[in-house]
Amino acid sequence: MRPSIHDLLTREVTDWHQQGLIDRPLLEILLPRYESRGRFLAALLKWLGLFAIFQLGLAVLAFIAMASESALVATVLLAAVGAGLWYFGVRFATDPRQARPFTGSVLITASLAAAFGVFVLLQIALLGENSAEQNVPLILLLTGVLATLTAYRYHLRWPLLLGLLLFFHGLGAWHAYGGHGAYFAHIQDERLMAVAALIAILLGLWHERRLELDPLRRCIGFGGLYLIFGLLYLNLSLWFLTLPRGPLDWVLVFTAAGIAQIIAGARLRDARFTGFGIVFLAIDLYTRYYERFWDSLSLGLFFLLGGALAMAFGYACERWSQAAPLERRS
Repeated sequence: MRPSIHDLLTREVTDWHQQGLIDRPLLEILLPRYESRGRFLAALLKWLGLFAIFQLGLAVLAFIAMASESALVATVLLAAVGAGLWYFGVRFATDPRQARPFTGSVLITASLAAAFGVFVLLQIALLGENSAEQNVPLILLLTGVLATLTAYRYHLRWPLLLGLLLFFHGLGAWHAYGGHGAYFAHIQDERLMAVAALIAILLGLWHERRLELDPLRRCIGFGGLYLIFGLLYLNLSLWFLTLPRGPLDWVLVFTAAGIAQIIAGARLRDARFTGFGIVFLAIDLYTRYYERFWDSLSLGLFFLLGGALAMAFGYACERWSQAAPLERRS
């Protein structure tokens, strides 16, 4: 069996489990049969080689642009390279024989990175160097549009994943390294992001249950990406609205959203809703526990009591998940 078939079957079996079509024991039986073994090092070396070639090419282009002292020349050169990467990436990714799908995905990713660079250089060429950071969110959104168009035109899930990531970050999500091993995540407008994420969830459900059955049957899996990104950013937005020591109304909304996702997952028989609901409800409870008891309890008692409560919460969720199938059968 070819490696591409192994990868396809592995993804499909995982998707079946996430959609609630098969349970965990059956997943553990099927997955080892199709998992690719011993390919991690080969894939890593392939990624490193392609990355090195791409970086060397960019170094040559940067040298030419610096020699010409023109941002417009650099824009034209990078646009030409990006177009070539996109063309060959699409050809490899859509090849019916699936001889080089991995290489195709890498080239498409590099072409989208080049498109982002083209937009930045074009802005510098037209507006000057001081404008480089002014329109970065808009550039992220434009690059996300290119990725989404590529995904739908050639029925590729990977560009859509990149497009959604660029869309949400262009809308106002960012992260940064704060030094001393600390990282910071932030959303510029949590309320706007929550609304956009809710729309993405509804679009994902409609995409899966309507569009992928007939009009866009070759885009199977796209709805799942909308749904997962929507659930992730909805919960993150609501969580950030409760930090630090946020108002009670947002705490109640965040808690209600977690419970609603668990109920929706049970009703729709969709493990994605249930998983996100349980995880972020646990995060919510731990956050409230931390805010209330961190300063009033000793460190040992704080973690001992927190661990006991976490075990009790996990036991309750496990019992509920085992009881739910029995209730449906009866």
